Amino acid sequence: MFANAPRAGLIRRLAAIMYDWLILAALWMAAMALALLLVALLNSVGVISLANYTDHADFITRHKIWFQLYSVLWFFWFYLYFWYKGGQTLGMRAWRLFLVQQDGAAISFKQALVRAVTALLGLGNFWLWLRWGKGLALQDQLSNTQVVVLTKEQSKLLNLHKAAR
Repeated sequence: MFANAPRAGLIRRLAAIMYDWLILAALWMAAMALALLLVALLNSVGVISLANYTDHADFITRHKIWFQLYSVLWFFWFYLYFWYKGGQTLGMRAWRLFLVQQDGAAISFKQALVRAVTALLGLGNFWLWLRWGKGLALQDQLSNTQVVVLTKEQSKLLNLHKAAR
């Protein structure tokens, strides 16, 4: 059904990414709240001491490499979850984009993982300019996937709750 659908162009992909960034910003704030809660919990049970720090946030700032890795894991989880479970992030849904294998089938978890790693934080989409006319970004080619544009009717018929694995 989706194998012959038109592939998404760069502008539409970037618009979906911008939408997803708004969601990721909220997700990052939630991750920070959980990190602060964890620091407070570890301090209260005596695992860590905040004696040399001004507050909980100072602890996280001085150990920022761990929080950065923690944040990246949250971002990866966001994309992996939505790509694997429904073929769309919320930004992709707003722009009627759908992620499928080259043959139109749903992607595997391994393909979602390869795609997330090779997307290079969205920079892989600029590969569309280098391979003009193909409609495949770098992450599409390396994971054997494609992002297609749904018609309004297809978008209405696509019910992620029923189609999700």
